[in-house]
This record gives sequence, C-alpha cells and structure tokens, in this order.
Amino acid sequence: MKVLGYLEGTDPNVLTSVMLEGHETLPLSNGWDNHGKHLTLLNPADNISLVVGSLHKFLRLEDMSIFSAMLATVKAYDIPVLFVTPKKFHDKAAKLIDDKELKYEFVDPADLSEAIMAKLAG
Repeated sequence: MKVLGYLEGTDPNVLTSVMLEGHETLPLSNGWDNHGKHLTLLNPADNISLVVGSLHKFLRLEDMSIFSAMLATVKAYDIPVLFVTPKKFHDKAAKLIDDKELKYEFVDPADLSEAIMAKLAG
C-alpha cells in the first residue's frame, strides 16, 4: 500500500479520494504548523511514496536554505514532491527552486487529484 504524505491545507476531498482508492495518507509538518510528522524525520518505515503540499509551505523567501534542509530526507529517500501552485505561476515558481537532486513537479489545484493518482499508480 502506498502512502501519501501531505502538508496542511491540502484539499480534504482529494485526500479522501486517495484513501478511497486504497492508499494511506500521513499528515506532515514543515515545522511551523505542527500539522503532523516533521518532514526532516521521515524514514523508510513511513513508506511514503509521494509528498504533496502548497509551495508556500516549503519555502521561506528570506532564507531559501530552509527549503533544502526541510526536504533533505525527501531527497535522501528519493520521494517525489508535488508542489500545489496555480498554473499561471508555474514558470515563476520554477525560478525559486534550484535543486537538481529533488524530484518535483508543479501541479495546479484543479489537477491535484489526477496528478496524485497518476504518481501513486506509477
């Protein structure tokens, strides 16, 4: 069974759909919102197949090094990330992420459910 790790603010209807399709969900925290397990504490036992959350949950414009530190375990365990970002901002968002080791995609909120299911199926 695949597990979707998600940050606070992820559409609950999408999360319910994921669960009804037979996948677990695990709330994750960026350290500021205390929503779930801190991203830096992920390990193979969590069995996370995909992480999803709004782009602003991962980035701090005043200190971009936080981004790399927060996603270090995601990179170490080769877990892909879907950054929920309105389609009209994908190009602008891409300029903020300068990390060649991270497997990520931007996804419009309207396409989130399809994108998650495609990633979990593959």
